[in-house]
Amino acid sequence: MFGKNSAIRKYKYKLHPALAKRYGGSPVYTQAQVDKTIDELGFNKRHIQYAYLMYCDENTFTSNTSLNENREDMSNTIAAATTFGFIGSIFYK
Repeated sequence: MFGKNSAIRKYKYKLHPALAKRYGGSPVYTQAQVDKTIDELGFNKRHIQYAYLMYCDENTFTSNTSLNENREDMSNTIAAATTFGFIGSIFYK
């Protein structure tokens, strides 16, 4: 679980600014843009479906996510991973 949470935090706090810098402040990005930026940042792609949920359109997300992964559960995981409280805010700015 720690690896997943770490990946989600990187996707939220480091991937999003990199996408915006490279491709502009779009509400959605293409799969190719997300893949290329993750590769260039050197992030592990093990949990990339979370990046697709956060930054791509619905079709990209559903076509790259297994049937046993529920959108609502994944959204809850993202919320939990990126909500730290006071102690977490010291370490993850």
